[in-house]
Amino acid sequence: MKALGEREFDHYDPEFIKDPYVVYDHLRNACPVAHTSKQGGFWILSRYADVRAALQDWQTYSSAIPGTIAIPNYHARDYPVLPIEADPPAHGKYRSLVRDVFAREAVDQLEDVVRDVADALIDRFAATGHCDLVHDYALPLVSHALARFLKLPVEDAERWVYWAREIFEGRMGDDPARTSGATEEMAAYVDGLMANRIAEPQDDVFSLLTQARVDGAALSPLELRGYGILLLTAGREATVDGINNALWFLAEHAAERDWLAQRLDDGAALRAAVEEFLRNMSPIQLLGRITTRDTTLHGVTIPKGESLGVLYGAANRDEAEFPQAASCVLDRRRNPHLAFGVGVHTCLGAHLARLDLRVAIKQLLRRIPDFSLAAEPLWASNGDTRGFRRLDIRFVASSRPESGDNDMESPA
Repeated sequence: MKALGEREFDHYDPEFIKDPYVVYDHLRNACPVAHTSKQGGFWILSRYADVRAALQDWQTYSSAIPGTIAIPNYHARDYPVLPIEADPPAHGKYRSLVRDVFAREAVDQLEDVVRDVADALIDRFAATGHCDLVHDYALPLVSHALARFLKLPVEDAERWVYWAREIFEGRMGDDPARTSGATEEMAAYVDGLMANRIAEPQDDVFSLLTQARVDGAALSPLELRGYGILLLTAGREATVDGINNALWFLAEHAAERDWLAQRLDDGAALRAAVEEFLRNMSPIQLLGRITTRDTTLHGVTIPKGESLGVLYGAANRDEAEFPQAASCVLDRRRNPHLAFGVGVHTCLGAHLARLDLRVAIKQLLRRIPDFSLAAEPLWASNGDTRGFRRLDIRFVASSRPESGDNDMESPA
């Protein structure tokens, strides 16, 4: 890729992770269809219009090959993670099975639970004057809320977090045994869960799937496994990153933090701020697709069967679509960002993610309206997402409990 000189696009390069936006600007302006040999080799789209069109064109850019929505591609599985690793018409049939479970009306019923979890977590560190927002707040909040939403034991969330970490770190650390071990353990957990629901159905989404029919047939054991893994893992890390990205910004920008803290009871203002955090610091920066046919864009032909990276993070910072794109404008009025995708593959858990972000930000600002960074943050080591592994803040300690109950089970 000539535009980057001697250094090809590599979303695992520490320099890129530190500041991807310089690279994104260059790609959009000088090389909107690019190719890199890094991470197995793949093509790249970076402009908003191109990314949006590609996400809507599943006929040309497919996600139906297991392991290819991640870059580098990971082909070890012999089953699809449903419904994301399926294209229409099958995709719609699988997705419709749980549509009502993830509808906004159903998700919003969890708000009181998420608020209680947030307050209980804040109670734990409010008197200390400091915390790591990743491990003391966002990660346990999202894991606990997901367990409650799925009606699973909260303590099981510890295993989901462990497996996700082992799968990622083993793969990127060139330790296939570590990755395969965690993958097998997670698969066994889901298989056991599904077998239990077949034998003793409950009022939960897993029982719904075991009883579902697609074209008159029950889901196979491998289809149930893939769907169950998606429910436990997809979106959890991105929601954690979304919360931490927003709180990092507020820690670094006192004026914006004060502005939002004064509007916590203004639902429209808080929702607009959440959407802007998602746009400006998209938790998912890149997802993969596979081309199903030769396609030409901006005079460049991408051959059939190639891996393609669609850059959410670059598209959401495109000045052609968003005035002042590099700035985080909390009261931005028009905001058609792509943080949750678009089209048939729009994120199934978008409403749940938005709820978690809204409540997490609101409760922390309500309890701790003034906070700042206590140390240099530690960014995650992969550039296909944008988030932190450690985010320490300091604030004026308070001994005032809010929730009245500091005995919440540890979710992660």
